[in-house]
Amino acid sequence: MKPETELTGSDIEALQRALAVVRAESVEDAARLDSLAERKGWFEAASTAAYRCQVRSLRLKPWHCPPMDCGDTVFKNGGYGNTEKEVRLKLRMKALGISIYEPDPVEAIEKAEHDHRGGRRNGRAAA
Repeated sequence: MKPETELTGSDIEALQRALAVVRAESVEDAARLDSLAERKGWFEAASTAAYRCQVRSLRLKPWHCPPMDCGDTVFKNGGYGNTEKEVRLKLRMKALGISIYEPDPVEAIEKAEHDHRGGRRNGRAAA
């Protein structure tokens, strides 16, 4: 994970949205995040929420790494956070200007690619 001093505006916005999503799930989740923020700071609570959102939205297995924790290099024998699939997703997000903390990476990628195409469908501008 990035040190807090290296967070971009996009990272902060994604982390805030992840916090809001998890806090809204239950009073208990909100209390856990509040307690974590008090003990270890805002970034720890927000990144915990982002991790939870990414694992859920990507339907990751325990041995799969969410984009926020992946490396940027594929290792020959894989390894947590360095498999081709994991690294490819993270690099795709970065290339599209999407924060690695994005709570729903697939949705954000689809939106960014749609926006990049200018809303064009079948060679025509969308109405």
